[in-house]
Amino acid sequence: MKKRYLTIGDFKRNAFIMAAAACMGLTSCDTNTRSNNEWNSGEEVATPDGIVTELTEEAPDQWKITDERTTTPNNSMAILKYQDGRIDTLQGVALQNRMQEVAKNQGTYQSGGFGLGSVLWWSGMGMMAGRMMAPRATYYANPGVMNRTEAWRQNVQTYRQRATAPAAGRSGFFKGRSSGAGS
Repeated sequence: MKKRYLTIGDFKRNAFIMAAAACMGLTSCDTNTRSNNEWNSGEEVATPDGIVTELTEEAPDQWKITDERTTTPNNSMAILKYQDGRIDTLQGVALQNRMQEVAKNQGTYQSGGFGLGSVLWWSGMGMMAGRMMAPRATYYANPGVMNRTEAWRQNVQTYRQRATAPAAGRSGFFKGRSSGAGS
């Protein structure tokens, strides 16, 4: 019987593992119970502002990000300007559902194209949906639009790092172990 070995770069498997780990809360191997005060004790982690992304259809199913600006938390929205003059706004549950769909199918959207899902994935909305990579300038109408939200993206990265890491240092299986020549 020939065994099938999975490669480290198997994208779908890795995405599933990351999603499952995120849903389970990334619990540690440490048997000690932790209080909320031990995690993130010290400084308060500010929730990043929301984002308003404006997308304009330049040709049938060919979108560009024409404006992006910050807004108050929980007021994020995507404004869709269709080629025929219609304007649609995705916000609240509709936006959340659309971004969950995009996050589930991110392999499709990462590969390219200028469809609505791909452009949303590479916008600030994609950053909020979990994209860890920097935005791609080709999806923006001009570089100034992308650069306008650089500080916001940095704030989101800082928020993610502080919200997931214990402030007191290491925890779990590797607690107390160190590496390097000086130890």
